[in-house]
Amino acid sequence: MDQVPCHVSQRVTLHAPCSESGAMKIAGTSLKPLEIWRADVHADDAIDFGRSLAATLLRAGSGGLVTQLGPRPKGRLVLYERETCPYSRLVREALSHLDLDVLIKPCPPGEWRHHGELRALSGDDKVPLLVDEGAGVVLSESQHIVRYLFERYGKGRVPWPLRAHKLAEASSKLASRVRARDDKARVAAPYPARPLELWSYEASPYSRLVRERLGELALPYVCHNLARRSPRRPIFVAKYGRAQFPLLIDPNTNVRLFESADILRYLNDEYAPKPQLVATIRRFVVVSG
Repeated sequence: MDQVPCHVSQRVTLHAPCSESGAMKIAGTSLKPLEIWRADVHADDAIDFGRSLAATLLRAGSGGLVTQLGPRPKGRLVLYERETCPYSRLVREALSHLDLDVLIKPCPPGEWRHHGELRALSGDDKVPLLVDEGAGVVLSESQHIVRYLFERYGKGRVPWPLRAHKLAEASSKLASRVRARDDKARVAAPYPARPLELWSYEASPYSRLVRERLGELALPYVCHNLARRSPRRPIFVAKYGRAQFPLLIDPNTNVRLFESADILRYLNDEYAPKPQLVATIRRFVVVSG
């Protein structure tokens, strides 16, 4: 979590501030290095976080800093993607570099709703696919999307972590291998009436854990990218009292949570299919087949 010390509010856990390590500066987070070895932190959680941090470092912290600001979109940006997809990662990094918000529509294997929209837009299931509703533009292929974003909403020049596409692609693939998430088909979660809202940025190791779970559950969410040097961070701090990420707000239940562990627990309790329901659906599929 990237945080500024402040008062404690309900359902939020803060820890005493300390100096940042070089790795944390690259990652764009003020994580205390020893925090994951606290007695109340499970070893599996510490390892999972370490792998998330490694994924960020493999990409040299790309997406941890706003590097360009240009015109803002006149309409909504929509991204069909998969969190573990190395090509989708490059597009998300570009969005963080440019301080752009985006509606994420995850397309994990076995999901049907977003895949149907994807096929209607592009004729196939390939991700990433960006829709710029204000400009009437639909783009596939990460290299084309990244170039488009910097030309239209930046200053035209793609920054070095994304410019050398072959190198960026290779390191992004390696970052995906480090995370090694299970991409098998899943039974869909209940679909929310309104998209969830997540304040984060691509390089944040804590935010990645939450984005992965949102993706696994195929939950649509508006990603408010607030990387370091974002001109919108002071507004966020004034409203919420801290620059701590991730922050999840679910407009369907009026829940607001800061801590990644609390967010993951909430998503599992509120949206993860219950074992009995999963078994019933599978029996129905077998009988129908």
